[in-house]
Amino acid sequence: MNLVAADLKRLKWALVTLALMSALGGAAVFGAQLMHSVAEKKNRDVVAARNEIQTRLTRARDEEQELREKISRFQDLTARGYVGVETRLDWIETIARVKLARRIQKLDYEFAPQRPVDAVTLPGGATGGGYDFMSSQLKLQMDLLHENDLFNVIADLRREVKAIIQVRSCTIERVAAEAAQRSNNAQLKTDCTLEWITLKEKK
Repeated sequence: MNLVAADLKRLKWALVTLALMSALGGAAVFGAQLMHSVAEKKNRDVVAARNEIQTRLTRARDEEQELREKISRFQDLTARGYVGVETRLDWIETIARVKLARRIQKLDYEFAPQRPVDAVTLPGGATGGGYDFMSSQLKLQMDLLHENDLFNVIADLRREVKAIIQVRSCTIERVAAEAAQRSNNAQLKTDCTLEWITLKEKK
């Protein structure tokens, strides 16, 4: 089919309209894609912000739980009398009671002066918050009939004394039969070092 000038003149506005509509359509598609990209970025930002808030909230809850546990442990230590000035006179009286109750024939002991705990006793250090961990070292020597006497004495002390008792070292030796018959029939000889730990408020 041959197009004449008159036909082209009639089609001119239609072609212009088609070109304009195509341009508008392309612009609309581009705008839609741009809006979609912006929306996706906003969504990612919102999700990231929400995740960060959830992470902070979880961390805050964990820290709160840890703080509650520390407070509970400290309250327990305070209730047991582990916080404050050491009650050495009470300790001595307790040792005498345990010796009598367990029928220990020979029990010798000596307390060293109080000092901050060392790294062997407490690897985390002698300071905790507003308190210092203090220790009075006890040298304990006993003559026993059998090894259970040693375990029972230490268990009694831990239960009755207002201090945290840690065993640093303990040796047990068998007493020669002749020596046992000449003394108190003890079968074993023990030599122990105990740490009696309390918490002292910093000044």
